[in-house]
Amino acid sequence: MPLNSKVLVHWHDARLCPNIYSVGEAHGLNMSQFKTIGYLISRDSTTTKLASERDDEGQYRDVILIPTGSVISMRRLFLGSFM
Repeated sequence: MPLNSKVLVHWHDARLCPNIYSVGEAHGLNMSQFKTIGYLISRDSTTTKLASERDDEGQYRDVILIPTGSVISMRRLFLGSFM
Protein backbone atom coordinates (compact mmCIF):
# COMPACT_ATOMS: atom_id res chain seq x y z
CA MET A 1 0.00 0.00 0.00
CA PRO A 2 1.58 3.34 -1.00
CA LEU A 3 2.39 5.75 1.82
CA ASN A 4 0.14 8.83 2.05
CA SER A 5 -2.75 6.80 0.61
CA LYS A 6 -6.16 7.42 2.13
CA VAL A 7 -7.14 4.08 3.73
CA LEU A 8 -9.89 2.40 5.70
CA VAL A 9 -8.51 0.17 8.46
CA HIS A 10 -10.71 -2.39 10.24
CA TRP A 11 -9.05 -3.46 13.49
CA HIS A 12 -9.46 -5.00 16.94
CA ASP A 13 -8.87 -2.89 20.04
CA ALA A 14 -8.50 -3.83 23.69
CA ARG A 15 -11.66 -3.70 25.76
CA LEU A 16 -12.15 -3.41 29.50
CA CYS A 17 -15.36 -5.03 30.76
CA PRO A 18 -15.74 -3.90 34.38
CA ASN A 19 -18.05 -6.24 36.25
CA ILE A 20 -18.14 -9.71 37.78
CA TYR A 21 -18.64 -12.52 35.26
CA SER A 22 -19.21 -16.25 35.42
CA VAL A 23 -16.86 -18.38 33.35
CA GLY A 24 -19.53 -18.76 30.67
CA GLU A 25 -20.22 -15.01 30.56
CA ALA A 26 -16.50 -14.22 30.38
CA HIS A 27 -16.10 -16.58 27.43
CA GLY A 28 -18.86 -14.63 25.65
CA LEU A 29 -16.97 -11.30 25.83
CA ASN A 30 -15.32 -10.08 22.63
CA MET A 31 -12.75 -7.54 21.50
CA SER A 32 -14.01 -4.18 20.26
CA GLN A 33 -13.78 -3.63 16.52
CA PHE A 34 -13.16 -0.23 14.95
CA LYS A 35 -12.94 1.21 11.47
CA THR A 36 -10.56 4.14 11.06
CA ILE A 37 -10.06 6.30 7.97
CA GLY A 38 -6.82 8.22 7.51
CA TYR A 39 -3.62 8.84 5.59
CA LEU A 40 -1.20 5.93 5.84
CA ILE A 41 2.05 7.29 7.31
CA SER A 42 3.83 3.96 7.81
CA ARG A 43 3.30 0.28 8.48
CA ASP A 44 5.72 -2.29 9.86
CA SER A 45 5.39 -5.54 11.81
CA THR A 46 4.59 -3.63 15.02
CA THR A 47 2.71 -0.43 14.21
CA THR A 48 0.36 0.95 11.57
CA LYS A 49 0.33 4.77 11.70
CA LEU A 50 -2.52 6.86 10.28
CA ALA A 51 -3.18 10.58 10.33
CA SER A 52 -6.60 12.22 10.23
CA GLU A 53 -5.31 15.16 8.23
CA ARG A 54 -2.41 16.09 5.96
CA ASP A 55 -1.65 19.70 5.01
CA ASP A 56 -0.30 21.07 1.73
CA GLU A 57 3.24 20.96 3.16
CA GLY A 58 2.96 17.24 3.88
CA GLN A 59 2.65 17.57 7.68
CA TYR A 60 0.24 15.37 9.60
CA ARG A 61 -2.25 16.09 12.37
CA ASP A 62 -4.04 13.75 14.78
CA VAL A 63 -1.97 10.57 14.38
CA ILE A 64 -3.26 7.20 15.59
CA LEU A 65 -0.98 4.21 16.19
CA ILE A 66 -2.67 0.85 15.67
CA PRO A 67 -0.92 -2.42 16.57
CA THR A 68 -0.33 -4.09 13.18
CA GLY A 69 -1.24 -7.48 14.63
CA SER A 70 -4.69 -6.10 15.45
CA VAL A 71 -5.45 -5.09 11.86
CA ILE A 72 -8.20 -7.22 10.32
CA SER A 73 -8.11 -5.50 6.93
CA MET A 74 -6.87 -2.36 5.21
CA ARG A 75 -8.34 -0.98 2.01
CA ARG A 76 -7.15 1.93 -0.09
CA LEU A 77 -9.78 4.58 -0.72
CA PHE A 78 -10.12 6.62 -3.89
CA LEU A 79 -12.09 9.79 -4.49
CA GLY A 80 -15.66 8.73 -5.15
CA SER A 81 -15.16 5.18 -3.82
CA PHE A 82 -17.68 3.53 -1.52
CA MET A 83 -16.61 2.59 2.00
